[in-house]
Amino acid sequence: MYDEILNTLFTLFETTNQLDILYKEEFGDILKQYTYTEMHCIDCIGKLENPNVTKIAQQLNLTKACISKIIKKLIEKKSIEIYKNPDNKKETYYKLTSIGQEVYFNHLKMHKTWCEKDKSFFNKFKKKELEITFEILKKYTELLQIRLESIKENLK
Repeated sequence: MYDEILNTLFTLFETTNQLDILYKEEFGDILKQYTYTEMHCIDCIGKLENPNVTKIAQQLNLTKACISKIIKKLIEKKSIEIYKNPDNKKETYYKLTSIGQEVYFNHLKMHKTWCEKDKSFFNKFKKKELEITFEILKKYTELLQIRLESIKENLK
């Protein structure tokens, strides 16, 4: 049973990745130009107050070096721009350009559509079934996050 569960999870991850690619097609050509991580970085910049590398890295659970590389690409794509806070000229912040806002809103629409379709699926189950499934997935996610942090520590 253990192997069947893991195979199903791997299939789930692969299928969601494929769906993500197809949803990009459905929600405008602009999304095709961005990776999954770039879109989520744009999403953070659109939602966070005074977004900087540290805040974005914490939100996405990625290293600051990784976020810095993504930021550089997003600036090259003219999706974001740098600004400084008048009270703190030392710190660098980011904001969405009109292109970035288009990506942000299309990404939000894509997620909303995905969630609406998923709700109709999950509504077919009893509350207790969903609660058990949620607990298992939550605990498995926590385990994976612990593994991730351990790997990050070993890489330092």
